[in-house]
Amino acid sequence: MQAGSIEQKGTLRMTYGIKKDLEINTEQRAKNRQTKRICKGRREISSRVGNTLCLAVGLCSLMAVLCCLMITPVFAQSPENNGYVADKPLEVYSHDTVQGDLFYTVGNSYYSGKVYPGDVYSVSHNVNLPEGATVKFARLYTYWTWSAEGVTGRYPEMNLSFNGERLEPEREYSDRKGWGIYDYPTGTWAYDVSAYVSGSGTFSTDIENTGSGTPYVCFDGVGLLIVYTDPNGKYIEYWIGEGADELNSQIDENGNPLYYATSNQTICEMLRPTLQLPVLSATLWTVTQSGNWEDNALLVNEEKFPGICNGKPYPDLDIDVREVKDYLKSGENSILFQAAGDYVVPSGAFLVLEKDSLAEEAQASPGEPSGNPGEKDITPEASGTESSGTETSGTEAEKAPGFELISTLVLLTGGKLAAGHRKQKARR
Repeated sequence: MQAGSIEQKGTLRMTYGIKKDLEINTEQRAKNRQTKRICKGRREISSRVGNTLCLAVGLCSLMAVLCCLMITPVFAQSPENNGYVADKPLEVYSHDTVQGDLFYTVGNSYYSGKVYPGDVYSVSHNVNLPEGATVKFARLYTYWTWSAEGVTGRYPEMNLSFNGERLEPEREYSDRKGWGIYDYPTGTWAYDVSAYVSGSGTFSTDIENTGSGTPYVCFDGVGLLIVYTDPNGKYIEYWIGEGADELNSQIDENGNPLYYATSNQTICEMLRPTLQLPVLSATLWTVTQSGNWEDNALLVNEEKFPGICNGKPYPDLDIDVREVKDYLKSGENSILFQAAGDYVVPSGAFLVLEKDSLAEEAQASPGEPSGNPGEKDITPEASGTESSGTETSGTEAEKAPGFELISTLVLLTGGKLAAGHRKQKARR
């Protein structure tokens, strides 16, 4: 009996011990579960805090990018970027000294209006050179503007024939704003016609619009420039500047600039010659497109000449010729054109100095072309511009440069933030 009692007591102790262990294990597991819940809660809180911080950082980034987007159009229309400020100084095609002279005429040029595909714009030039003169070189300038299809600006496609000979431009100068409702290119294309002009005569130019679709282009005129030598002629030093710099400093009724450019930002450099004085005379030709506005001015060193855009020979092509000897100085000179409250495209400047002799050779300024025009290293420009102000039309404002890149960054950043947020929700 005692043995049995002992066995029963032992069994009872074992059973009690097992129960005790089970209770302890159950309590421990409960504690473990509570600890896990606490840890999980802490992780979730940390995760939520981390997600909140990520979202906050992402939102700050988006706000910064959006601010950039809001500021970008302002920068795009700022003076250095808006296409209306003076940023394309004329290029010196030729500078030399000869015994002879310069001849320039626009013939019977006229403003064409819209020239559509298949239409032809024609001009003739009568040239009268002294007997015995020899042509050093001849250049033909086409002054074109308002090139577009519908209300969208585009560069022109055209064939030019000079006295029946098909020619390609040697230089293409153009300008374009790249934004706004008047985003139409304009330009000056220069052709070498030296092989076709040997002396006096009548020369014809025909320009056909060959664009596909329904594009149009307008012509402000065609100029023919000849530099010739003459054994009985004057001793001259000359500079030939050519290009196209679209300017617009128009203002509203309150005096505010309409196109984000003031008149002190629309000053184009025409020529910057280095001179040796004295000289007998100094004749300056200034060629501008679409600038029939009396406030536009020529600036020769410290002297200002308003009223040079007086609509002659006609409003869409102003040719000003004047004596400027009294305003020049020895050394470097500055010849500028200022658009004052107007749209205008400076396109040419020719300076001719008459001297006693050619004994003293002209000293070209550092980097300035001189001598044979064929030796010049001038890079043609192709940018774009607007048209004459004689017509009105509209296009949607062009996006500022870099707008596409910023938009892409915004989309990528927003996409990544959204994807990360979805993943965190899925984990929870």
